[in-house]
Amino acid sequence: MNALFLVLEALVLFLFVLGALSFMALVKGCFVLRRLARTTPRYDGNIILKSPLVFAVSVVVAIPDDSPKSREFAQRLVELHFGKHELVLVLDGPTETELNTWTEEFHLCLSPRGATDDLPSAPIRGIYESRDPLRLVVVDKEPGGHADALNAGINLAASPVIGLLDPLCEFEPTILLSLIRPMLDDPGRTVAVCGVMSPPGRPAGLVEDSSEGPPRSEWAARFGELETLRLWLARCAAFAGWNRLVPVPGASMLVLRDAIVKMGGFSAGPLELFLHLHGHARASGKQYRVAFVPEAVSYARLPDSFEELRSRNLRDERDIIGALGHRKSISGGIRAIGWGLPGIFCVRCLRPVLETVAYPLAVAGLLMGWIDLPLAGLVLLSTVGMGIVVSMSAVVLRELVEFRGSHPTRLAALFFATIPENLGYRQVRNLWLIAGFFQPASKKQNRG
Repeated sequence: MNALFLVLEALVLFLFVLGALSFMALVKGCFVLRRLARTTPRYDGNIILKSPLVFAVSVVVAIPDDSPKSREFAQRLVELHFGKHELVLVLDGPTETELNTWTEEFHLCLSPRGATDDLPSAPIRGIYESRDPLRLVVVDKEPGGHADALNAGINLAASPVIGLLDPLCEFEPTILLSLIRPMLDDPGRTVAVCGVMSPPGRPAGLVEDSSEGPPRSEWAARFGELETLRLWLARCAAFAGWNRLVPVPGASMLVLRDAIVKMGGFSAGPLELFLHLHGHARASGKQYRVAFVPEAVSYARLPDSFEELRSRNLRDERDIIGALGHRKSISGGIRAIGWGLPGIFCVRCLRPVLETVAYPLAVAGLLMGWIDLPLAGLVLLSTVGMGIVVSMSAVVLRELVEFRGSHPTRLAALFFATIPENLGYRQVRNLWLIAGFFQPASKKQNRG
């Protein structure tokens, strides 16, 4: 009985501390975003387009299949607006039918262009270019996984800066003009740029049903927006203020090609690569920065259903576990961003387990008379109560950062959505994340 009482007390204390630290990270992120709004230089887009001093960019994207969503994403990438750039699409082990689909999509023909062997990757079967006036290169390679495909694309890239975009993000064609600015402002110290903005959301009360597809869930979109908002303030803005920035779902990135080659390329994903970048830069003793761009860039697409929301949560967890699953990432990552890596692990992997364990322990303790009602109430306060406070704070802090403000109806709907988010959805999400942690390794590597 005393043992259960002590265990629950320890869990409650740990969860309260974790919630308080999450709140502090949100406040830190708010101050960082306001400082960036005041101090970030403004460059005219036409100057960036025309200046010969602007770095050329190769946008490298691994395409998993020939589905309509993949083709739509590729078409949006082709429309990127920049002075000197190319798009490198890597097809990871496509079938003959899939290759024919892409050939018809972009009118491909064989290219005499060759690839370097700077990074390890599966053999390349063919390199193609478009007959249309497009800055496009398509790589057909043996299957090797998402990281292997990125390495093959970088071997083929001809520019000193590599662009990486999340296939599930929304962005404008001018995104590269915004991402390149930190490199122009401080080229000596900037080794990488990570850009992500808070989602614009949907008007309150509009589910936007479509006769061509399944109905969209308003609640799934709101919960997804709240999750993205917390990531934007904490894991993006606050970590940028501490120079511990790592990518999040929906992010767009620019990384120096030489830096990627020096790190040995990708072995898991962008998160793992950024850990290596931090570790190597700190070990060298030189001043560096991974710059953060919070506006006019990309953002995570709002989920249309709870299944899509579940998939996005599991994908983020797989990225974290994939980075931690490499020996080089663990040692280098902890050395690079210090408490930041354990902090991410505690929030995304450890806290769901502890909260899920605390609920049945509290119920059993109450029924058996081993704990009193105030301690059971503290369990709810440390989980549901702290979650509501953190989410509501994120909504309010966003209004302090975005000077244009939100529509009052939409703001109120999002603010009060924090209650069902933490009193129902939070507990279900914990179960998703726990199940995702124990998925087989082969599923973890599937980027879907």
